[in-house]
Amino acid sequence: MKKRVMMQVLTSAMLAAAVLFASCAGGPEPAGKSAETQAKAAQASVAQNAEEKPLSLSLFHVNDTHAKLESALTELKVDITPELKAKRTFVELGGFARLWAAVETLRAEKPNSFFLHAGDVFQGTLYFTEFKGKADGDFLNAIGLDALVVGNHEFDKGPTVLADFIKDAKFPVLACNLDLSAEPSLKDSIKPYIIKEVAGAKVAIVGVANPETPDISSPGPTIKFLDPVSSLEKVVKELEAKGINKIIVLSHAGYELDKTIGTKVSGIDVVVGGHSHFILGPFADLGLKSQGDYPTVAKSPAGDPVLIVTSWNWANMIGILDVDFDKDGKITSFKGNSKLLAGLDKFRIYDLPDADGKLKRVEFVRSADGTYGVKEYDGKAYAVVPSEKALQNYMTAFSALIAKFKDDSRFLFIDPKKEGLEKLAKYSPALKALQAKIATKATDALKRGNNSGPGPIIADSMIWKTGADIAIMNPGGVRVDLDSGEISVAKVYELQPFANTLVTIDVSGEEVKNILEDMADFTISSYAKAPETAYVYVSGLKLSLMVNNAKGARVTDVMVKAKDGSWKALDPKGTYKLVVNNFMADGGDKNTTLAAIPKGRKYDTGFVDSEVMLDYVLGKILSETKEERVKNIF
Repeated sequence: MKKRVMMQVLTSAMLAAAVLFASCAGGPEPAGKSAETQAKAAQASVAQNAEEKPLSLSLFHVNDTHAKLESALTELKVDITPELKAKRTFVELGGFARLWAAVETLRAEKPNSFFLHAGDVFQGTLYFTEFKGKADGDFLNAIGLDALVVGNHEFDKGPTVLADFIKDAKFPVLACNLDLSAEPSLKDSIKPYIIKEVAGAKVAIVGVANPETPDISSPGPTIKFLDPVSSLEKVVKELEAKGINKIIVLSHAGYELDKTIGTKVSGIDVVVGGHSHFILGPFADLGLKSQGDYPTVAKSPAGDPVLIVTSWNWANMIGILDVDFDKDGKITSFKGNSKLLAGLDKFRIYDLPDADGKLKRVEFVRSADGTYGVKEYDGKAYAVVPSEKALQNYMTAFSALIAKFKDDSRFLFIDPKKEGLEKLAKYSPALKALQAKIATKATDALKRGNNSGPGPIIADSMIWKTGADIAIMNPGGVRVDLDSGEISVAKVYELQPFANTLVTIDVSGEEVKNILEDMADFTISSYAKAPETAYVYVSGLKLSLMVNNAKGARVTDVMVKAKDGSWKALDPKGTYKLVVNNFMADGGDKNTTLAAIPKGRKYDTGFVDSEVMLDYVLGKILSETKEERVKNIF
């Protein structure tokens, strides 16, 4: 048990204490040192451990960055003034150059600290397609990452690509619940834990990989994923035998399993997690849904507090947790929160009143002198110069917004590090060349409409990637038509520019019908009632839509495609695997049925929709589906 091991340690344990990078079975002896030198070093180490010290430690953490090296405008909903409530406000978040600046600033404020990444560096943008994680690793090396746990997406391209990434990493890559004995490329590269010294105290960081990785990625047959709880129990005992009484778990198991770990394993203090893409803390007034407190506090079997944290995704947030330990390793106090990692260069606010009270979408861009240029959206671009009176209205609202953000401790506004922007530019030529490459060809002009255009093909790609029974795709997520002829990689990304991820959900037949009713009601009320209007895109489904009926009475004759290719009537009590994008899964486009389904039933695969579509169409010749999947009846 952890609280706490007495320090009368045998000589054999004293020798073991010298090994700071160890495997579950014990690490190799340091090369080039005599046994006598090793013994003296071990005795000195244990002597220091015998004088246990209190420690104030700060943890800075991100997770699920998914090759999002560049910042992006991200939607918040903000009460700007009493008159301008819940305005769709787009703020520049994330980017590794900004993350670099943030970590550097935080370290200067809190030198007793670790910067941790809770997994899923791989997969999500063209940076990964082109560089296979090497660009991300270059940044993480420069920032000075203290440790990374392997995420499930780190195995998407098999063990070899991960091994190549680790070869260039100047930081340890961790997971204690892997059997790598049959995988030569990784068995000496991934460690179960490391022990680091900070302010004279020793702290262990232990990695936990996602046990579902074989089902959701491609690790291959040579890697075995072990039970996280029993693996952690074994490692904790080993660490306590070395006199380590401050233990951090770096986990990619997901928030729910992290809470289970906290309640089942004695001896750990903090779980820094990833995989779930969850936000913790009070962010509801910004239109962001929180899944719990930051930190979430569990109680171990020994009755000690275990602090559980995670920090959304894409480096849109950075978690900051401050923990105080006494000399026995007990947590005496803690505080922290996740901060939105934001920039001041560009903002967009939807639906600001102009001089005549008409609602306009307005963009604010900072100039080199610190002033902001203002443009209205003309339907294609932010190009319209507002009238003087409208400009006054816009700047009044914008000034109120900036003042509100300035006083909000949930934001960390910081400019990107110059060296980071220069590093990013180094990768741009190859990325532009990739964007120009031809991904596929189309025999027809794929124009958006009901049962036509790219929408049905996107829905097909969602099933192809996830193995779901049915897919439902919102028309608003299909942003452009595709001309006949050659289609570039960049055009495929333009088709789905939001980097939404695919979410699978086990749903009943009744829920499927209700989801279709929600989606149809939103599109019918948003778009014109015309046969060519795309009300909903589906795959694995056929249905009739009574367009003029009321909500709840529109969707009829729903058929589901069986594995043998036959069509069978939707069983209201049956269970089906549905795939949607995360925007819909969270209730976007007024999908109230999906919003009401508990998070525990939703599995975010982490697969980015545009990446999936690109993989699906490579080497294919695209054409219209010619299928009447949704029959509109007026």
